[in-house]
Amino acid sequence: MKQLLLILFLFTFNISSLSAQIIWSAEPTKSAQVSDFFKRLDTGNYPQDYCVSRGDEKGVPSSSAKIAQDPELGSIWKIHKPLNRKRAEFARFEGTVNALSPKEGDDLYISWQWKIDTLDGAKIDKEITVFQWKSASPHHQNYPLNLEYDGELTLNAFGANYKGKVSQSARRTVLWRKAVPQGEWVSFIVRIKVDKNDFGGIVQFWFNGVQQALDNKQSKLYQVKLSDDKKTAFHRTNDGKFVYPKWGAYNKKSCKYAVNTYYHDMKVGTSLDSVM
Repeated sequence: MKQLLLILFLFTFNISSLSAQIIWSAEPTKSAQVSDFFKRLDTGNYPQDYCVSRGDEKGVPSSSAKIAQDPELGSIWKIHKPLNRKRAEFARFEGTVNALSPKEGDDLYISWQWKIDTLDGAKIDKEITVFQWKSASPHHQNYPLNLEYDGELTLNAFGANYKGKVSQSARRTVLWRKAVPQGEWVSFIVRIKVDKNDFGGIVQFWFNGVQQALDNKQSKLYQVKLSDDKKTAFHRTNDGKFVYPKWGAYNKKSCKYAVNTYYHDMKVGTSLDSVM
């Protein structure tokens, strides 16, 4: 009888583990190849990604990614974006070894540890994008969600632009804001339930292991809907041909900085427990 109970327990445990699991990760201890875990590194070396004048900036080195050693965490990813370069981002979960393609109805818990600094010690005081939940064109949102940093981190949601040329900034609502010093490791979990319906998707957010209250803190033409406890935002999270993540440093304001972004324990799970 005891053996039967043990077998039933192990069977139940294995089924539970399979239903709540890690479905993607990018572990630098296993490979130094960006393409093993990500679709690509976006370096900004193409005509539309200019800082000052159209085309590649003369004499500006390309953005790069490599494995570095952190005294506390060991092997980590380090992305470097040079001065006068607009972009340095890991793009998409779709590596040759470990791949994930988000689709309608998916419920994803995206988790990573992160810090940021500048090569010359300059203070970042202009809002640069450090994470995007991006949509492939043609799209109505461009990026349904992002994180931006200017000494403070903001989690932002962007409404759909169905009828014309409404600016991205006018469709932005700030869901969360917190001051974070440069050079300090912090952790994020973003839950995204992927849904193309207006207010059909779900967004939840954990900072340093603690779930955060969300609100329409700063908005113009668009606001998300919120649960009564403000722990859940209802928002359109699927857009364009498909959606995917981008991590790094990006946008015109980033051009004035030589930025390093660092990543550890990057993973996606099917439950909160799987990524905590």
